[in-house]
Amino acid sequence: MPSHPVPRQRGTFERTQNHWWWREGWGPGTRYLTWHLSFEGATPLHEAAQRACEALSTVPGVDVVPVEWLHLTMTGVGHSDDFDSSSLKEHVDSVLSAASRTSVIPLVFDRLFIYQEGVCLSATSPGLQELRTLQSELVSAAGGPVPDPDEVFYPHVSLGYFSREISEEALSDALDLADLRPVVVASPRLSLIELGRDDRVYTWRVMAQQDLRS
Repeated sequence: MPSHPVPRQRGTFERTQNHWWWREGWGPGTRYLTWHLSFEGATPLHEAAQRACEALSTVPGVDVVPVEWLHLTMTGVGHSDDFDSSSLKEHVDSVLSAASRTSVIPLVFDRLFIYQEGVCLSATSPGLQELRTLQSELVSAAGGPVPDPDEVFYPHVSLGYFSREISEEALSDALDLADLRPVVVASPRLSLIELGRDDRVYTWRVMAQQDLRS
């Protein structure tokens, strides 16, 4: 992998804004089941994120993501109290079986993207879209959300979320200081998690997990 700084792209928006407004169906104490990729053993990604966190923490209004809570959002399943243990186990078995037949690695993080509510590393992977499509179909079959055919999947790992409108000049200076290079993750984990976001950080409890391999 060439060792050059990752390119940077800005989304189409007028100004940054607070990420932590409550979405419909969410509030303090809400817990939501969702499929994520998690990165417990991904040392190169941890090191890059740590550099980014140190730099981004100097920018007022940026809530940096601690290394232990790095994640790549895949497919929402539903609120925790919407599923009984037997139906959830059946769903988990079907998704992990599908994942074992799909090659999604390596993941390559090779671009910074600034969106309206945060900054992230964008990921590319040959089979990630296929896995997400399979997951979405299985989630729908289990009584979860029906896939939106018009939704575009942008795989990414957020490094920081904005808690208010921020100075994009200060953000740019911090990203220059972080000097991030492309990162390869050879074996992420597909994780069903019970997600919360009560304290301006996403945290979770792992419900099921499986390493992804080629």
